[in-house]
Amino acid sequence: MCVNGRGSSLFGRAEFLAALAVAATPLFAGDIADAVPLQSAKVQHDFLSVPNGLSRGNAAAARIAASSPLITKTYGATLELARSISDRALRENVLALLADPKPTYSRKYPTAESREALRVAFVREGFISDPGTPVSALFPTGTEAGVNHAPQPFWCAGGSGENSHHSYPGGLVVHEFFNASMATSFASTYDRVYFTDRRAVDRDTVIAAALYHDVMKAVVFQWNDDGTLFEEYPIAGTGGHHVLSGAEAIVRGRSPRFVITLLSAHAAPSLGDEVKVATWCRAAARIAGVDPIDYGLLKKDGSNFVLAPNYVPLEAFVNYLSDHDYGLSVHAVHEVVPHLQRLAPRYMKSNRHTSFAWFKNDVLSRVSAIRLYQSLANGGQSALDREVAASQGWIL
Repeated sequence: MCVNGRGSSLFGRAEFLAALAVAATPLFAGDIADAVPLQSAKVQHDFLSVPNGLSRGNAAAARIAASSPLITKTYGATLELARSISDRALRENVLALLADPKPTYSRKYPTAESREALRVAFVREGFISDPGTPVSALFPTGTEAGVNHAPQPFWCAGGSGENSHHSYPGGLVVHEFFNASMATSFASTYDRVYFTDRRAVDRDTVIAAALYHDVMKAVVFQWNDDGTLFEEYPIAGTGGHHVLSGAEAIVRGRSPRFVITLLSAHAAPSLGDEVKVATWCRAAARIAGVDPIDYGLLKKDGSNFVLAPNYVPLEAFVNYLSDHDYGLSVHAVHEVVPHLQRLAPRYMKSNRHTSFAWFKNDVLSRVSAIRLYQSLANGGQSALDREVAASQGWIL
């Protein structure tokens, strides 16, 4: 939660992120995604190869991510963290998802008519508030019938919407690795403080839930040819990726406790926000084609749906806590982007970037907005300028 400028009224995560969203401003017209210059010829990474068949925008983003030491290192660390999950079935499930985050939930809706019917039902049932919301809110490009792979690799997707947190190629893997690492730290701290060092918080669950929670961002946040990101539409009062990831977890056979844990990332299931988590469970189950009561997610309390467990597992609260670095990461983007706009003319012509968006994507994929912000905070504009120059192979 955040406090407004008057220091009084509270507003939620969605409103906070929406209020900070700023569109990127192209410096040149006629952007051509496949002309984005990369330094990948200088650095070879065997496990980050750009697959065939991507759209031009997704392919350009993949080339940027594959050439970034930050992204390749972080993806490798993410795989190692996933491999540390001790439960074999859960470990294999998560690794398969990271290898190919294909939206298998969409297979339940093979025709345009079935997809439109679900969109209409979501409007009728209140999960989509704007009746003009397109069907792509539920079924983005790349979820068409017969498509058997993700529209882009997990490791090159953006971590959020345009100019929000981690909105650069590879931002998703950086965001998820950070969250999963924080989840293990929170779990260890709870164990140490409250359980006399006994491992009470399930480490497998908090790692897997953190990695699962945002995984449908690989579908939602694809790349346009000009280097900007696809638009995300809200579902059940939050970013659509949240509910779609919950639906994917159900379709892939995850337990109701796990799905509740996953869907607690945007709101703690306590202090009145249980209703939000219950609503997201209903929406995810609806997409997955299961009854939320029969599945074990929810139960009825009079006319209301409430979470099925009498006591929500501690892991759900850990997942909530681990997903809240946006106070820094969004702020960093908004402080750094004006400096990138200032610097862009210096680099774009010589490095052949065809739009400000692609220049920004390349810089942030290599050094991140948070690192640039720290340089700015500690060393001022000149320190940031040196970081940007180094990211582009220049020396100031």
